[in-house]
Amino acid sequence: MRFLLCGQGTSEILWSIHAALVDLGHESVLALPDISQDVIDRRIDVLFVLNLFEIPRPTVEMLRAYIAQFGGQPGKGPAIVHICLKHPLEEIGAGTAEQIRDADRWMADNDVSMWCMCQGSAEQAVRLGLSRVFHEPLGVHRSICTAPAADGTVDLYKRWMAQDTPGLRHHPYAAMKGHSDAGAEASVRDRFLYLGQGWPEHLESGRAPDSPAIRRDAETVAAAMMERPMLHRLQAMDGCGLTDRSADPAWTLEFNRAFTIAFAVENRRRFASALRRGFGEGFSLWGNGWERFGLDAGPVSAAPRNAYPTAAACLDFGSLAYDTAIFPRTLEIVKRNGLLVSWRHADTALLFGPYEDQLTFTGEDDAVRLLSTLAGDADRRARLRSAYLEHCFDALALTAILPRVITRACG
Repeated sequence: MRFLLCGQGTSEILWSIHAALVDLGHESVLALPDISQDVIDRRIDVLFVLNLFEIPRPTVEMLRAYIAQFGGQPGKGPAIVHICLKHPLEEIGAGTAEQIRDADRWMADNDVSMWCMCQGSAEQAVRLGLSRVFHEPLGVHRSICTAPAADGTVDLYKRWMAQDTPGLRHHPYAAMKGHSDAGAEASVRDRFLYLGQGWPEHLESGRAPDSPAIRRDAETVAAAMMERPMLHRLQAMDGCGLTDRSADPAWTLEFNRAFTIAFAVENRRRFASALRRGFGEGFSLWGNGWERFGLDAGPVSAAPRNAYPTAAACLDFGSLAYDTAIFPRTLEIVKRNGLLVSWRHADTALLFGPYEDQLTFTGEDDAVRLLSTLAGDADRRARLRSAYLEHCFDALALTAILPRVITRACG
């Protein structure tokens, strides 16, 4: 089969999908930063797209119609898999039941499916009437693919690649350095590293404050999930008597925003504060919004990602968008060969496998205790990292996940 990968956003996700598709025996192209005509003048079976719903619908329809003339599904253009980077309801921008029905009809008419990495969000979206949403975990792949260019450099983008492409090369994923800052990278060596936002200001930008009733609902669900962190939010909402309200899209959008603050942001605050008290400058914190909690942090920068393998451990306190522990930042740590240590919550059993007890913590005191046992034992950290990475690249292999995604998209 032939796959085109495109869209704006976290392009690192597409690098991995592209290499996995090639290793599965398919033909694939990374059409980044945009789609040019020379890469679409052929049969294409499936598009994998980031931020599809930021593209005008007529543009998507014209693209499918253009590609359809080169063959593929009889009388149809390529199937489209939209990779959700946030809640599906937020992706489509729908706040009413009629807007959801309209989006669902358009997706059905244009063979669009939504791949959601979080089971709870996928189930919530289906409950709201989005029939084209399905859940599969996001996965990992060890390498990226390039091919030699005519000018002697290498092509990553806008070059169709397959296993028989002359000069095809596989590079370790971690070789993709991007922006480099030697000082920033050196500063996190042998320290506990957290790279991420504290207070996400986009939650307040241009929006009315959450109603007190919805804030109370969000705090109730957050408390239930902190007590039982293996729940995803739909399970917790049902357990808190909110099943009927969760079928209202306008209520859901406002609830999810309030819940992000009550749950995801609060988890980041409590764990970061505890680790700063416990380890002082041994805890390296990077990102914006931390001053709101009285915590000093390095600036927003992608450079520390290059130092993931040399940090004592790379920490995760949960996603702002999702309830799952398996999301782009944690998988980026894995692909860059860092030692991931996480708060134990939904999907950490899959992410960590037999190493869950050794690499996840249940609360603030447990986080300090666990990291203290790792701090002075570099040999143990190295052994754990090697064994854990082996597990993760097997349990979350994109070469196993993608065939299921393709079946859903083309079935």
